[in-house]
Amino acid sequence: MEFINAVWSTILALAPSLIFGLMIAGILHVFVRKDRISSHLGQPGFRSSMKAALIGVPLPLCSCGVLPAALGLRRDGASKGAVTSFLISTPQTGIDSIAVTWGVLGWPVAFAKVIAAFLAGVIGGTIADKTGNGLKDGGAVTDCAETETGSIPQRVWNYFFGTIFRDIYRWLALGIIVSALITTFLEPGQLSEYTVLGGPLGLLAALAIGIPLYVCSIASVPIAAGLIYAGFPVGSALVFLMAGPATNAATMGAVRKTLGARVFMIYILTVIGVSLAAGGVLNSLNISISGIQHTGHEMNSITSSLTAGAGILLITGIVWFAVRDIHRYLSKPSRNDKDGSVFQMQIEGMGCSGCEMKVMNALSELPGVLSVNVSASGGNALLNVDRSGDFIPKMAVRAVEQSGYTVREECNV
Repeated sequence: MEFINAVWSTILALAPSLIFGLMIAGILHVFVRKDRISSHLGQPGFRSSMKAALIGVPLPLCSCGVLPAALGLRRDGASKGAVTSFLISTPQTGIDSIAVTWGVLGWPVAFAKVIAAFLAGVIGGTIADKTGNGLKDGGAVTDCAETETGSIPQRVWNYFFGTIFRDIYRWLALGIIVSALITTFLEPGQLSEYTVLGGPLGLLAALAIGIPLYVCSIASVPIAAGLIYAGFPVGSALVFLMAGPATNAATMGAVRKTLGARVFMIYILTVIGVSLAAGGVLNSLNISISGIQHTGHEMNSITSSLTAGAGILLITGIVWFAVRDIHRYLSKPSRNDKDGSVFQMQIEGMGCSGCEMKVMNALSELPGVLSVNVSASGGNALLNVDRSGDFIPKMAVRAVEQSGYTVREECNV
C-alpha cells in the first residue's frame, strides 16, 4: 500500500504540468513551419549553433525522435555545427519537460536545466564547426509523425497523445516506478549522511546513473526527484536530468554510427562537461528542494479534482498503449503459424512509433496480409500472409517505399 500510494502521489505531481506541456508541444508542432527552421541553420559558425540550440530547447523531442530530426536538418542544408547543437540541446528539454520540471522540482532547477542545455548545444556546435570535416551525410530521413488530417484541435491531440505520449509512455512509467521505489524504501534524506555525495563524487555518481539509462527528459524528472528525496544534492539531480536523456547506450551508438566518431566525441564530452559544471554551480547556490512528497496535499476542491482528473488521464494513457503493445506482441507472426507464412522486410529510416504506425497501416491494407508487426528499433517488419497467393511481395515493398522508407532486404522466414 505504501508503494501504491507513492506511485499515485508521483502521478499527481507529474500529471498537470505534463499534460499542459504536451498540449503546448502539440500547438507548436501544428503552427511552427519546419522549412523556416532549417533555412536559418545553413551557415557554419556560432550564430547557427546558437539558433539551433534556441530551436531545440523548446521542441518536445526525446532520444528516439531527435536523431532523425537532426539528420533531416542536415539534409535540408544545416551546418554540422547546427546539427550537433540541435542534437545536444533538444533531448534534454522540450516545453513539456520544462513544464514538468518546474511543476515537480521548482523554477530554479527548470531554469538551470534550460540554460545548461542551451549552453551545451552552443558550445558543442561551435566546436564541431571548428574541427573541420567529420559529419557524415544524413541520407534519407523521414518525418516521424503520421500524415496529418483533420481540424487543428484534432491534429494537436493526435500529435501530443498519439505521437509524443505514445513514444514516452514506457519511460514515463519506468520513471514513476523508480521514483516510487526510492521513496518507499529510503527515508527522506537518508543518503545525505554520506557527505561525500555532496561534492564532486555525487555529481559523478549521478552521471554514472544517467549515461547508460535510456530515459526521456520527462521520465527523468520523477527519478531526479526521488534522488533528491533520498538525499542527493540538487546539482546531482541536474546532472541526471541532462545526462539521462542526452546520453544513453542506444542514442550514443546511433550518433556514432550516423554522424561519425568526431562528432560523437564532441557530443558526449560536451554533455558530460557542461552537466558537471552546471551541477557544481547549482550545488554552490544551496537551493533546498524536498522532491516529490507523498504526504497529504493541501488543495482546494477544484484544484484537487483537476489534479486527480489529470492523474487518471495519465494512467489511462499508459494502460491504453501498454495493452495495445502487448496485443501487438502476442499477435506477432511466428514460423509455426498454421494460417499463413511469414514474410520479413528490413526497413531503413524508421525512428519512432509514428514511423511504425505509418508502415503498419500501409502494409495492413494489402491483400493477403493477415497481421503485421513493425519494429522501429529493430528496423524490420514481419507479415503473416495468407498461403492462398493473394499476397505479392513487390506490393509490400512499394507500400513501404511510398510511406517514405527504404527496404534493404526481404525474404520468407
